[in-house]
Amino acid sequence: MTIRTARSVPFVAVLLAGLATTLPAQHTRFEAAYGLWFPSADSTAQVFSAGVAQPLLGFLGVGFGLVHVADDQSAAARTLTGGEFTLRLGRQDRGLYVIAGSGIGFRHDTGNPDAFWTVGAGFGLRLFSTVVLGIEGRYRVEDTGVAGFWSLDPADRQGVQVQAHVSFRIPGMGSGGQPIPGPSTPPPATEGLPPAPEPYDAARAAGASEEAARLTASVVETALAVMGAPYDWGGTDQNGFDCSGLIQYAYGQHGVVLPRISRDQMRMGTAVDRQAEALRPGDVLGFSADGSSRITHVGLHVGDGRFIHSSSTGVKLSSLDDEDPDSRWWHDRWVGVRRIVE
Repeated sequence: MTIRTARSVPFVAVLLAGLATTLPAQHTRFEAAYGLWFPSADSTAQVFSAGVAQPLLGFLGVGFGLVHVADDQSAAARTLTGGEFTLRLGRQDRGLYVIAGSGIGFRHDTGNPDAFWTVGAGFGLRLFSTVVLGIEGRYRVEDTGVAGFWSLDPADRQGVQVQAHVSFRIPGMGSGGQPIPGPSTPPPATEGLPPAPEPYDAARAAGASEEAARLTASVVETALAVMGAPYDWGGTDQNGFDCSGLIQYAYGQHGVVLPRISRDQMRMGTAVDRQAEALRPGDVLGFSADGSSRITHVGLHVGDGRFIHSSSTGVKLSSLDDEDPDSRWWHDRWVGVRRIVE
C-alpha cells in the first residue's frame, strides 16, 4: 500500500463522519453488510461496508458509509477502500425496498481513485424493536476513470453483487425517535374523560377560517381514525406509528407534506404561544423529555386541550389540563406549538 492510499482511508472516514453528523439524530441507524461481487465469470470480490442511514422524507431515506472491496483474487486486483452515498425508496425494516448508490474509493496498489455505481433491491425484516436483518441484490459498475456510469471505459467491470446486512439504532442518537414513556401512573388520560368537541367547531371557535378549519378538522379526524395503532419505531402507516410518523401521516393524507423528523416538524408553519387557550385543532405540540428546548416528541392538538400522539403504548389521547398527574407530566414537558395551517 502506498503512502497516498494510507492517507486516503482516514480522509474518507473523516469526510463521511462529517456528513453523518449533518443527519438528524432521530431514527439514525448503524448498518453493516457483507457481500460478494461477481465482476466476471471467473472472479469474485468481497465487499464490506458500514455506515449510518436516516429517513429523509416519507419512504425516501439516505445513507453514508465506508466500503472496502477485497479484490485480491482477481486478475485486476483492484482492492480499494472508500465511501458511498445511498438512496433508498421503501421501508428497509419491513419488506421490499429499492436502493441506488454511488461512491469513490482509493486503490490500494496505486492510490488512484475509482468511482463505483450500484442499483438494486432488498428485503428487510425487523427481528426486535431496533434490530433489522436483510438481503440485497445490486448491479455494481466500477468507474476507473471517475467519468460517470454513462461514460465508462471498456475495461471497467460490472456484475451482480449480493449481500446480507444488519442494522440497529445507534445508542444515544435516537432519543428523538423513541417514545416518551409517560408516567407509570395513572392510566392513560383518555380513560374516564368526556369526548372532545368536534374539531371543525373547535377550530372555528378558536378563530380559524372556514377553509383552515375544514382542513385541520380532516387532519385531526384522520389521526383519530388510527387510535390504538401500535407504537412502531420509524413507523409511518397504519401498521404502526412513531410520534412524528403519525403527524406526517395525518397531514400527508390531505396533501400537506411535512418533514419526517419531529424537530423539523417543529420548524414548520408559525409559532404559537404556549398557552392552552391559544391552541387550535391541528396544531403540532412539541415536547422535551429532558426539560430542555430539544424536541423529542410531538403530538397533534385535537381540541379542548387534548392531543393525540404515538407513545410507548401506541396511538392515544392525552391532555394538557393541569389538574391530574398524567396531564401535569405532559404539561411540564410541553415546550412549543407550531400552526401548520392558518
